[in-house]
Amino acid sequence: MKHSRYIFPEPISRAEALRRMAAAVTVGALGLSGCNPTPSATPVTVGAAEGKVSRRRNPRNGDEVSMLGFGCMRFPTVGGDRYTGDIDRAPTRQMLEYAYECGVNYFDTAWMYHKGTSEQMVGEVLKQYPRESFYLADKMPPTAKTLSEAKEIFSTQLSRCGVDYFDYYLCHSISRQYVFQNLYLDEGVLDFLLEQKRAGKIRQLGFSFHGDLALFEWLLALPVEWDFVQIQMNWLDWKDNVRQAETLYTMLAERKIPVIVMEPIRGGALIDVPFAVKEMMQQSDAELSPAAWALKFCATYPYVLTVLSGMSKMEHVVENCQTFTDFKPLSEEQMEMLHHAADLYRNNSRINCTDCLYCMPCPYGVDIAGIFRVYNRCVDDHVLPNPSAKHDEEYLRRRRILLNRYKNAVNEKGRVDRCTGCNKCSPKCPQGLHIPQQLSRVERLIETVRNEWK
Repeated sequence: MKHSRYIFPEPISRAEALRRMAAAVTVGALGLSGCNPTPSATPVTVGAAEGKVSRRRNPRNGDEVSMLGFGCMRFPTVGGDRYTGDIDRAPTRQMLEYAYECGVNYFDTAWMYHKGTSEQMVGEVLKQYPRESFYLADKMPPTAKTLSEAKEIFSTQLSRCGVDYFDYYLCHSISRQYVFQNLYLDEGVLDFLLEQKRAGKIRQLGFSFHGDLALFEWLLALPVEWDFVQIQMNWLDWKDNVRQAETLYTMLAERKIPVIVMEPIRGGALIDVPFAVKEMMQQSDAELSPAAWALKFCATYPYVLTVLSGMSKMEHVVENCQTFTDFKPLSEEQMEMLHHAADLYRNNSRINCTDCLYCMPCPYGVDIAGIFRVYNRCVDDHVLPNPSAKHDEEYLRRRRILLNRYKNAVNEKGRVDRCTGCNKCSPKCPQGLHIPQQLSRVERLIETVRNEWK
């Protein structure tokens, strides 16, 4: 192993962690009092042309970034899903062009999105616009193993996107210290990226994060001036004991590091919200959709520079652009309502899958995301059968819905019973799910229901 010139800090003690959390930014007016050390150190909301998406000024370099960012991993596809299908180019082009015309100027792609074709698609569309009119973000994939491979990937990314530089570049999906250590430090890839920044091929360097609090502290303590950090943040994960979005955001705000938000709608999970949550939202503001509530929650926090949305339909683009046009933050009462909604939401039996497909492909062909999608939809629609409950007409109805959805949505060769428990999928999951355990839970329910049906 190569010797690293970096000195690594020891993990902080629990007492120190609690001290820092006690000094964290607290929710006051708009849920944000204490988040504004000085106006110049905070991303400032700036005006946009009439009818355009609002923007925030990056205090690090003055970039005026659209508060809505276009996440380019969920384009519409033909011939399969995001993993197996090809990008449906015509509607994707229309969506990207519409977003740009509405004032969206931040586009986030990655090496692995759509089997590498996302970068090319984004580059083809954006090349018709002046280079200085948009900000392009790309990422070094965690699958890279050597410095030479990383150099080749970076060169290929520039070529695919048809640009000479990236405005924002990330170390992608950091979830384990040894991965960062091996690739970025021992192999020298971090030094390479810093060289590219000095050469002007990277304007801002950051990382996207899916790990635990100790790893986050460790990354922020490295002798690197991170220009921004991308975290998973939404109203459900804000006080979640695993995702700890509030703590991560607070640590960045204390350091005056701009925040890029990913998974603001949690892979669509915060659109199909439980009925009780939807009622609370409608009583507070009947004009806001669940998607708008989720996006506004994130953007209400002032250190958030942009909120990424992985849009797959034109109606998503239209609605999200409207949400951020003449942006108004949520009130303190509305923020508190969402915290209460999160408590209600956690009490259901949903599987916390965001449908990112990072776990795919399964070596045995299991359609992991498709199975979880069917299960979660039944939970959200309040039709998940409980075999321990009374077997009345309502139970029979729910059982029939589950089995029909499972049969229609999951190919026979991708069924849950094909899982061998090899667990090659779990280390890839950004949500930290033990996927075989969750699949086993679904399998037990399916088998129980199916056997009763016979």
